[in-house]
Amino acid sequence: MTITRSLRETLQLTVAIFGLSASLAIAAFMVLTTLPLRLLRAATDRAAFLASHDPLTGVPNRSLFNEWLSLSVSDAERCGATMAVLCLDLDHFKEVNDILGHAAGDELLRQVTARATAALRKNDILARLGGDEFAIIQKHCDQPAGATKLSERLIADLSLPFDLDGNEVLIGASIGIALRDGGGPQGHDAQALLRRADLALYKAKMDGRGAFRFFEERMNDKLVSRKRMESDLRQAILRDELKLHYQPQVDLNTNEIKGVEALIRWYHQDRGLIGPDEFIGLAEETGLIVSIGEWVIREACRQATEWPDLSFAVNVSPVQFRNGNLVEIVRSALQEEGANPARLELEITEGVLLAHTDQSIDTLLALQAMGVRIAMDDFGTGYSSLSYLRRFPFDKIKIDKSFITDLGTCSDADSIIEAIIGLGASMGMTSNAEGVETADQVDLLRKHGCNEVQGLFFSLPLPSESITELMSDWEWNKKAGPQGNIEKRAV
Repeated sequence: MTITRSLRETLQLTVAIFGLSASLAIAAFMVLTTLPLRLLRAATDRAAFLASHDPLTGVPNRSLFNEWLSLSVSDAERCGATMAVLCLDLDHFKEVNDILGHAAGDELLRQVTARATAALRKNDILARLGGDEFAIIQKHCDQPAGATKLSERLIADLSLPFDLDGNEVLIGASIGIALRDGGGPQGHDAQALLRRADLALYKAKMDGRGAFRFFEERMNDKLVSRKRMESDLRQAILRDELKLHYQPQVDLNTNEIKGVEALIRWYHQDRGLIGPDEFIGLAEETGLIVSIGEWVIREACRQATEWPDLSFAVNVSPVQFRNGNLVEIVRSALQEEGANPARLELEITEGVLLAHTDQSIDTLLALQAMGVRIAMDDFGTGYSSLSYLRRFPFDKIKIDKSFITDLGTCSDADSIIEAIIGLGASMGMTSNAEGVETADQVDLLRKHGCNEVQGLFFSLPLPSESITELMSDWEWNKKAGPQGNIEKRAV
């Protein structure tokens, strides 16, 4: 009896244990089989998010923005409502990347996104289109008042300092706005609105940045004109439309022409003469300045063989300096034409040294090692000219013509010019004054110890074939004496 009871209890316990084990096994099996499904679902959701959102800032990317923009335009057309598309571009973002590094640039984009998001209403949509470009869809708002208020708010907020790992950074923003009116489609499809907002953004940046502009129909005409000029500029070298003119540089100690500065001109087949102010900026924006700059160096080296006693100066764009193989181009051009490197002078501005300073200085040192002279152009117009003078041994300082204009009429201008000339002399650098137009300016510059001058007082920039004639005339006029020489050459 007792044995039977014990056996029964043992069997019951065994069954219970088996049942518990089976339950645990089943539960474990269910967990193990559903866990990968959950992980797969999470991974799928993450992949979908990354496909439609910017991984750095977490806001929608261009793809998702375009979908929402199309839906928003459709809703506005159906309801007869107004809406706005805003394109926003950060001012001076590239300088932050170049000076503080890409990690700082990424942090800046995150902080910009946070500020911009805080400035939006609940129904507004912010997206990052790429780089430092953002776009906003503004619906259910009176226009243009709504877009105006939002733009003012964004520009004010983004102009405040940013803290990037202890570095205080000031940037700013430019905004372009396109409106969809409430009276029907009017051709205002989604991509048309975005293109118009982008055109307005371009106008805002051209007007000095830190501003917003609404799209106007005439902006389309300007864009077409710009595209046409870009296309023509790409063909200008092949069509032999680019020419070099040369402006004499006069030694104030000997009253002799000691050199010339090469200045580019574009003789368009239909429009005639186009000045550099009209196309150099476009060439830099499109990268065409790299090939144009190489042509200028090679052409100047070729034409300079006609005046073996003169030095010749060539301007180098910051874009050309960073993107072109400048050292090899200069070496090749000099060797092909058999020109003495000591005769060539490359003029650079602060923009060359603003980014990648160590690399830029290495390039300049390599050029100097070849015998080429380096001049800092537009000295005094930037904010860090003095620091660059300490880091690199320039051969020449060129005083910007904005100071020469007030020479003799403004004591501040006189003091600045005298200080620059003295600074250059103490560091073994030649001083050159640009934009000289009167005899009084010549006398004052000579009095202050300036080494050389150039400007309309002596000569307009001339075609290469006229430089030889100018040299002959100059020699002939020596009979009039030094001052007579200058007066005879006044143009």
